[in-house]
Amino acid sequence: MDLTKDPISLLIRQIATPASIGMFFSTMYYLVDNFYAGMLSSTALAGISLAAPIFFMGQAIAIGIGQGTNALVGHALGSKNQAEAEKLAGHALSFSWVISLSMGLLILLAAPLLFKLIGAEGDYTQETFKYLSIVLPLLAVSSFGMAANGILNAMGDTTSMRNGLIVAFFANIALDPLFVFTFGWGVYGLAAATVITQLGSAIYLTIKVKRSKLGNCLTFANLNPYWSHYKALINQSLPASGNLFLVALGSLIITAAVAQFGEEAVAGHGIALRIEQLVLLPTIGLNIAVLSLVSVNFGGQHYQRMDHVTIEAIKIGTSLMVVGGILIFVFARPLISLFVDNPAIIEIGVSYLRVEAIILPAYVLVFVSAATLQGLKKPLIPMYFNVIRTLLLPIGFIFVALTLFETGIYGVWWSIAIASWLIGIMQFVHMRNSVTLPNKLNNP
Repeated sequence: MDLTKDPISLLIRQIATPASIGMFFSTMYYLVDNFYAGMLSSTALAGISLAAPIFFMGQAIAIGIGQGTNALVGHALGSKNQAEAEKLAGHALSFSWVISLSMGLLILLAAPLLFKLIGAEGDYTQETFKYLSIVLPLLAVSSFGMAANGILNAMGDTTSMRNGLIVAFFANIALDPLFVFTFGWGVYGLAAATVITQLGSAIYLTIKVKRSKLGNCLTFANLNPYWSHYKALINQSLPASGNLFLVALGSLIITAAVAQFGEEAVAGHGIALRIEQLVLLPTIGLNIAVLSLVSVNFGGQHYQRMDHVTIEAIKIGTSLMVVGGILIFVFARPLISLFVDNPAIIEIGVSYLRVEAIILPAYVLVFVSAATLQGLKKPLIPMYFNVIRTLLLPIGFIFVALTLFETGIYGVWWSIAIASWLIGIMQFVHMRNSVTLPNKLNNP
């Protein structure tokens, strides 16, 4: 696979397809957790639903490091600088431990305050804290795996992560009931299974890196902390993490609005979010493909190929999300009913999915634009757009909908829809101008 020469449509499929399959199993992984939490009680299910956006704050750190590693290592490879690519890769691995250990504990300490800020109270918050008290202190395990995956992605390898996620999914199916019911650990068992499977994935991905052309990154000299590269990783990864962190914070704001309608509303929204994530899997694969292709071709100064990558990705993603939107609109009720039989929870989940069906193409614009700008080493711009999309607009729209118009929970869903389409279009226009600028400068 040559990211600077092979046909773009073929490369997108080769990179995005394994990544999407891997993310399918990742999402199913957490659906398994929801399933067993539901078997425990509706309180445990609501607790896991509330834990999801807070845990994702920690995962945002790990994913951001992986994306930053992909961009920097990919740029070095595109520039044909093997030694620099190896050093960046090694320093990214050690950097992941340094950052994630502290951030995981910090988020855990802030969790009770977050509960108060969003108005979450009751027995289900205790279940939330049980889960977070295990997974957040051990965030570095996940972060190291994401950094290793970023190295592999820079070489166009998304198959390794796919394989790791598939194995983790099946391991989770076995470990969850063992820990939850046989050992009687309850929600603690769900968290323990998560940490163990993430550790297995991290070890496997490290082995794949060792066997790759960047295997020398695992030498002591390349793993030893190096401030210059750490600074570059901070500049590239922190905005990417911040971008995802804002998504998690935005999810908490939505959860706070939903919590006003009761525990059942929180549970229904949590299940619907997992189904939405399944439908969005192709866009996540596209995101990884676009980031890998743009960063390598930007490093190699193949500017026209970058332009073609963005156009092709938007076409593919939009087509897939239109089909996905139709499917979840039509089958919303049976999908939610797979996980719960409570009529009130089902109604909330169905209402969310049917509004979400029209938002899906907007996410294509957001994700492809963000990946392109990260590949161009402009990671701050997507973060600025996300501040508006996930925080400022939803807060304003939800306040107007619930307070002034008293719309009920549909006002929350439509606030998300309007904010997503407005910012998706704006971000797409900005991205297109950024991609075509190098061509204009080199071809006046």
